[in-house]
Amino acid sequence: MSSSTGPISPEPQRPPRKLSDLSFPRPIPRAVRKFSYALDPDILQPGDLLLVADRTSSWTSRRIVNAQSHQFADEHACWYHAAVCGGGFEICEATFAGVKSSEYWDYMTGDYDLKIRRVRNATEMQRSMIAYYAATSTRKAYGFFNLLALAGSLVKGDPWARTLRISNGVVCSQLYFEACMRIGFLLNPIPPEHVCPAHLSQSHLMEDVALAWVDV
Repeated sequence: MSSSTGPISPEPQRPPRKLSDLSFPRPIPRAVRKFSYALDPDILQPGDLLLVADRTSSWTSRRIVNAQSHQFADEHACWYHAAVCGGGFEICEATFAGVKSSEYWDYMTGDYDLKIRRVRNATEMQRSMIAYYAATSTRKAYGFFNLLALAGSLVKGDPWARTLRISNGVVCSQLYFEACMRIGFLLNPIPPEHVCPAHLSQSHLMEDVALAWVDV
């Protein structure tokens, strides 16, 4: 006795996911919708590092990149800003206005190159604690004196160079560096206030995460 079955229908294909199909606390900015792409939130885990390079070459980014170029190759010196990922589209960053929590939209306009890094051999819980400790610094002042000390140490080529004054605030790369220190990961054996984005780009204790983009 024989039996036969009909053709097996393939499973329906899911349409490509678009960020506009998801729910966000605030509307997606117009500049992001115009660019029409953004980093896939699924690849950004709590505790990841988001490095930013400015394609428009603003005055601030040029000064930071030029200072880092004294000690680092272009592939590391090009990053002028660092933000801590909270998971998905959420980030925590130190700006001139102080440490704030927000979404990543400012960097999804096509004006920036991006790089994602993740601490090697850190557990999911440890990476989550990086994001947590960074978030506890929200509303902390920006470390303007630390920025001057950092620039001086890069020009002199001495990360242990003495400075006249250190700020109680933090700069962007210091925010991530100190959060990692609190869970036991020393990404570079230098003072936290002398850590720049290029140090984080070069650190062998971190690994790159492949970028993936989605339609907006």
